[in-house]
Amino acid sequence: MTSAFKAGTSGTSSLWHEADEHCAVAQLHVTRNAWQRARGLLLRPPLAPGEGLLLQGCAAIHTLGMRYPLDIAFLDADLLVCHCVSGLPPLRLAACREARHTLELPPGGLVAGRIAPGMRLRLGPATPPA
Repeated sequence: MTSAFKAGTSGTSSLWHEADEHCAVAQLHVTRNAWQRARGLLLRPPLAPGEGLLLQGCAAIHTLGMRYPLDIAFLDADLLVCHCVSGLPPLRLAACREARHTLELPPGGLVAGRIAPGMRLRLGPATPPA
C-alpha cells in the first residue's frame, strides 16, 4: 500500500471519515519537518474543538511539559486508526507499534470526531467534495 501522504504535504487541511464523508477534524495542522514534529504542541495554547495536529512519521508521543490533556489517535500509513488514547494527561508517554502517524486532539476530540480504532480517515479540503 502507498502512504496516505504525498511528498510535501503540509499546512492546514481537514480529516474526513472515508466511509461516510463525516468531517472528523475540521482544522487539521500537519507537521512539515522534524522540528515541527518534535515541538508538537509544546508551549502552545490548547487545541480548540474541531482542531487537531497530525504528526507525520510519528508512532510515539509524550506530554512532558504539557499543561493540558490530549486525545490521541495512532494511524497507520493509510490513515487507518490503530489505537486511541482518551484524555492522556500531562507527564505521560503513549505509543503504538503499528502506527506511522499520530493525531493529537483536544480532550473530547475522539468522541466529537467519531474517531475509533478500525476506521479509515482521509485528508481532504475544508469542505466536502462535490
